[in-house]
Amino acid sequence: MSTDKLSNEAQSQPSCKCAVSGWVSYNWDEIETRPKKYGKYFVHRKDGKMHWETWNGSGWAYNGNVITFWMEILPPCH
Repeated sequence: MSTDKLSNEAQSQPSCKCAVSGWVSYNWDEIETRPKKYGKYFVHRKDGKMHWETWNGSGWAYNGNVITFWMEILPPCH
């Protein structure tokens, strides 16, 4: 099988290997850095701790003043 055919087959296969969307820098004063919908997000705090936190649509349920980054964890590819 030629390398061209292999590369074409590889391109036709889903390339999803990671289900993480990436970290978003959080700043309360910048609306575009806030999550768009209610839900649980993985957060990073100023003290270096990381854990799950709930965004209630208008703010973080806890630790709102110390969250510096957040990310949405997506379900695995099917």
